[in-house]
Amino acid sequence: DQLCLYSYGLVTDKDIAEEIVNDVFLKIWTKRNQIHINIGIKPYLFRCVFNACVDYLNQNHVIKQSINSDVDQQINKLVDSNEEYIFNLLQSEEVEKDVLNAIEQLPERCRIIFHLSRFELLTYAEISERLNISVNTVKTQISRALDSLREQLRKYF
Repeated sequence: DQLCLYSYGLVTDKDIAEEIVNDVFLKIWTKRNQIHINIGIKPYLFRCVFNACVDYLNQNHVIKQSINSDVDQQINKLVDSNEEYIFNLLQSEEVEKDVLNAIEQLPERCRIIFHLSRFELLTYAEISERLNISVNTVKTQISRALDSLREQLRKYF
């Protein structure tokens, strides 16, 4: 889905974007024995999709090929948006890492209750029953967890 959204941002046609991503995966599959990925798989896939989008745009004259400077300008624009997207992706991964780290730093009982509430989507009553504690204890622990997370993650607010 992320690759399709990324591709769509470059070619602005949903069907073509999905086709490009499918072609990239097909190409990778057919050349799987020849490919040696030295970077993470995500950046590799995004770079492949980016290159395939640029190829598509060039082949279909979406980027004007008659004037080299115009082509360079369009490609630079695409590269800039690619770098911005990658930066935003890395930033969101950093936020996720910080959130998970903050959750891990919660006291054990608080962390367990928070996990049951937010990740397993149990109600306070279900948590109370499962852990054999009162609903008020669950509420208090969730409140403490949220206060702690707000404090630890205040740079994002």
